[in-house]
Amino acid sequence: MFPTFPIPEPTTVWTRFFELVQVPRPSKAEEAAIHFLENWAKALGLEAKTDQTGNLVVHVPSTLPQSNAQPVILQCHVDIVSVTAEGDAHGADASRGLIPTVRGDLNPADDKRLMPNPAGDWINAPFTTLGADNGIGVAMMMALAESNHRPVPMQLLFTIDEEAGMTGAFGLDSHALGLTGKLLINIDTEDDDEITIGAAGGRDVEIQWSSPAATIANGNCYSLTLKGLKGGHSGIEINQGRANAIRTLARALSKLSNAADIRLTKLNGGSRRNAIPDFCMATILLDDAKLPAAQSIIKACTEQWNQLYAGRDNPISIELTQVTGTTKPTSCLSAASTRALLQLLTGIPTGICEMTSDIPTLVESSCNLAIVEVTESGTAKIICSVRGTTGFAADDICDTIRSLVGLAGGSIEIADGYPGWKPRLDSPLLKIAIEQYRSLFATSPKVHAVHAGLECGLLIEKLPGLDTISIGPTIKGNHAVGERVQISSVQKSYKYLLAILEHLK
Repeated sequence: MFPTFPIPEPTTVWTRFFELVQVPRPSKAEEAAIHFLENWAKALGLEAKTDQTGNLVVHVPSTLPQSNAQPVILQCHVDIVSVTAEGDAHGADASRGLIPTVRGDLNPADDKRLMPNPAGDWINAPFTTLGADNGIGVAMMMALAESNHRPVPMQLLFTIDEEAGMTGAFGLDSHALGLTGKLLINIDTEDDDEITIGAAGGRDVEIQWSSPAATIANGNCYSLTLKGLKGGHSGIEINQGRANAIRTLARALSKLSNAADIRLTKLNGGSRRNAIPDFCMATILLDDAKLPAAQSIIKACTEQWNQLYAGRDNPISIELTQVTGTTKPTSCLSAASTRALLQLLTGIPTGICEMTSDIPTLVESSCNLAIVEVTESGTAKIICSVRGTTGFAADDICDTIRSLVGLAGGSIEIADGYPGWKPRLDSPLLKIAIEQYRSLFATSPKVHAVHAGLECGLLIEKLPGLDTISIGPTIKGNHAVGERVQISSVQKSYKYLLAILEHLK
């Protein structure tokens, strides 16, 4: 899987990144990645420490003689959101480190893939997630440790399981890791002209719902499939107005249930709690006499939604086909239970819930209807990812979902979640970062907060008094097939990070 195209500059960063791409590291299974980094540190003669949670810190001394500079913590997470294209014929599986990469330029006909070009400005994974989130930051940290000029001592903090619960940051043991730095630079921001100084908190909501299964009698089974939407990051890209495949298909099914007594046998959609679902599939029992009406409803729905989402998402298409042979299910939900479940799915808040009043472009709170699994036995599991810049904003959405679930006769479990990161505008580190950006690029960076989960809030809790910022190169489409990272922005961000460290000496 090592690329055949020329390795871009800085070559050490990209060489380490392409090595890392081949290491399996899905969330909650990062052992191979941590082992890879431990072996790398050992080969360089660097001290590496782990804690019981599985986090790793590599201690890197300064190369300057008699340096009395305080250590700076650089931090990234090693896990990735592992997504592979439905029906992919290329055998790509990001969870096993099988990630084919392409270098090229943006393809205006398909923003998930590139036009191959050995000198292009983007690295792309056309059939999986790329793992640039946060692998390119990990590679930058490795390159800094290998540099012959290290102006300050560095404590390279590699955390696990950021994408699926931040359990690495939750369980971080600063004493076991030998963390003593008071300045932290997180490299998980995804636009090279931005400095992030705040982030939303979040929590997961899991809904359990069940209804007695009914025996299939009259009618035939039909499958409905919706796939090919853009999907994307449920925090950073929630403001793009993209369609949620689960909600979209549930709305179509709800309209069908109003016109005919359909009975649901299966419903599956979404793959990751922090990814906007780009596919959903259902199987229903339908009276053949109602088939023309069902086809008409689906056609009307897709036409309406394609007008609504034009320019924001890929065209919506729902395939309706009859299920034949041994795949035909043996039981289903009753018509009444089907309607009740669909009412719950269409009632759950989805997308932006509120905008921040003092920062008009910042999402205050949101909910991602992320995963649904409905079985023939009549059980349903629904997972939502709720985000809010304050605990109150997230609580408000969770209370709404709790009320809806209560009316539907289900049960709900709300995880404690992770805290937000409150912006600190008087940060000395922020002041240095702004000055260095202006000096290098003759313009001012965008200083902002982000509606996504960053570990900084938890790390500040673990290391009181920590002064923190987040920077990073430009990454697009993370958490989805076609994730890509801009080569020139990696060059820019690496140069910028070096300048900040040089000033801190």
